[in-house]
Amino acid sequence: MKRRKHYLILFILFVCAVVTQAQIVQLRSVDIGALWKAGKAHPNFVPAYSGDTLKTFDGNPFNALEMLNTDSLILTVQFDSAISIEKAKTYFWHNAEWFLESANSLTDLNSKSGTYSLLVPKKSANAFQWDSSAFAKKEVSLIRLSIKNPSDSTIRFGELVLEGSITFTKFIILPQPIQMIPNTSLQLQLKIQDEQGNFYSNFITSPISWESSNHSIATVDEFGKISAFALGDCEISVRTLDNKLKGFASLSIVQDFRSLKVKPMTVKVALVLQDPVLPSSNRIHEEFGWRDPMQLSNRLVFHFKEATDSVVNFQFVEIIEANILFTRFYGNFLGVTQYAELLKEPGWKTLRAAEDSGQIWFDYREMVKYYHFDEKRNNDSIDEVWVFAAPFLGMYESQLMGPKAFWWNSPPIKDGTALTKLLSVMGLNYERGVDQAFHSFGHRMESAMVQAYYEATGLNWDPKRANPTPWDLFTRIEKDVPGGAHVGNIHFPPNGTSDYNYGNTTLVTSYAENWYRYPLLLDQSSKVNVQTWIYQPGEPLAEGNDHLGFLRWWYGHIPRYEGVSDGVLNNWWHYALDYEAAVALAKSTPPVGIFDQMRNFPKGFNLEQNYPNPFNPATIINYTLENQSYVSLKIFDMLGREVAKLIDEPMSPGNHAVQWNAQGFSSGVYFYQLKTGSIIQTKKMILLR
Repeated sequence: MKRRKHYLILFILFVCAVVTQAQIVQLRSVDIGALWKAGKAHPNFVPAYSGDTLKTFDGNPFNALEMLNTDSLILTVQFDSAISIEKAKTYFWHNAEWFLESANSLTDLNSKSGTYSLLVPKKSANAFQWDSSAFAKKEVSLIRLSIKNPSDSTIRFGELVLEGSITFTKFIILPQPIQMIPNTSLQLQLKIQDEQGNFYSNFITSPISWESSNHSIATVDEFGKISAFALGDCEISVRTLDNKLKGFASLSIVQDFRSLKVKPMTVKVALVLQDPVLPSSNRIHEEFGWRDPMQLSNRLVFHFKEATDSVVNFQFVEIIEANILFTRFYGNFLGVTQYAELLKEPGWKTLRAAEDSGQIWFDYREMVKYYHFDEKRNNDSIDEVWVFAAPFLGMYESQLMGPKAFWWNSPPIKDGTALTKLLSVMGLNYERGVDQAFHSFGHRMESAMVQAYYEATGLNWDPKRANPTPWDLFTRIEKDVPGGAHVGNIHFPPNGTSDYNYGNTTLVTSYAENWYRYPLLLDQSSKVNVQTWIYQPGEPLAEGNDHLGFLRWWYGHIPRYEGVSDGVLNNWWHYALDYEAAVALAKSTPPVGIFDQMRNFPKGFNLEQNYPNPFNPATIINYTLENQSYVSLKIFDMLGREVAKLIDEPMSPGNHAVQWNAQGFSSGVYFYQLKTGSIIQTKKMILLR
């Protein structure tokens, strides 16, 4: 009995040693500046400070916050989520006394009770020297730094740094699970996960070992690049040479696949038709022989739905036949009759002169307030506004309005309305064809993605970059990167050599087709030219079917898939349609692969492997719920298409089992996905006949 106990103790010690070894612990700074910019940390200065408050958190102690006529400063920072800290560092430009307090509520902090802690008792610091203090590791929601200059009525504060230890537990291979087709390669990305489930860029500088479990199916080189050879499944693993960090991902080589697209998105549009009736009883478009704006609007809806595989669905929830114009002409609103007379002038001389001198412009603020579009956007009764207008009415192709507006192919309008959310206003022209209107949305998409990747990576748009972002890569053309074209940009197709070169017959190599599998960007290529994208059915309302066809092809390759990569949703359309919602969703979505969106499942939630597996024709899927939840259980094929829905209803807590009878389905790999609330788990199964 004693020997058994001795062996048990040795076994426990061995397990503990293995667990302890399989991790890396680092002391890291809390990036208060980044949290502040993201709206997750809220500093407060007493006395109030009107300068750049980021100076105290920017990592540069020589960029100091300066306050005159005061010998003391109290800095309180409240965090939306608790941070773990065990060390504080300060840097002053003068001798100073300081102490640091913490609590989990402002009441406790002010009353010095409950969760209150004095982390660093009052101490002295020398000028132009780092001063630091360590303390017991603490989870805190608020910190308060109190500073006093004992010799002068001036505060010059260089930096506050809070540090906490982070335990890194494993490598995460992205994207995952990995799918490829034979005779292609894929460059993997590597992240590192901590014990809290947070992801970090790979910081390991020592050699890393990659391995494939079956070299006849696929190999992986020392840089994490997979080469796929034959159909089948294997495992890709990665580890540090000391085995402190490891990671695994499953790899399936299949004939072909597409990523799992998001559910259809309905966009509520307020449509303003600036096509008033003239004294001649004709509307403007009839008077001058232009296209009917309502017909153009309907065709735009049609082409967007087709090009995006039914993901983008614009719906007119309000149609306004406007009898007034919101165009300022030399300071005054332009009248309808006055405008019609100016349109009759040969060469539109007066209108052109006004435009060239900046004396004709569209008053977006007045239009938004007049139609209450700000209130309607705030309460979600509309998502955006389309204005179909005639030429020279001073509109931009796309305009973004709201407190957090940014460049939207035009300067942002941040004030002058009651908007609390972003509102996109499209300026469309019924003198032109539907392809030109379609084109305007492309600039909006470009603006949205430039902003999204800048916020996620700090990088601007540069298709020639050696280490491109996905957006850089998507927009590459042959002219800029010979042999490396992908989909191109709104003005330049992959083979474009000049602006609007959509009819170019020159064949070039393009990697465009891989974007149907995003974020699994393989190296499959094909030759493309105008015949690849020209709109063969023909569009009577278009000026050029090569132009319209390219735009449909371009929009059709814009990712519209589940998941997040590089801090950006795999559904880029979300940014163009509701930027703020897209950013929020990206922050709450774990950066894992196409199918499996959450790895750290809460206690009491479990999706088991189906049994039997492989199966023919029926199998049982067991799952467990901790609480009563609305449950969705779906089956997907290898192309990401939903083929069966087993459950779509509220379910009670406890253990559940459901059978899937695959009679009538072909042999192959399928995925079953359980979703409840924000939790999604997916597993693979094999139907073998």
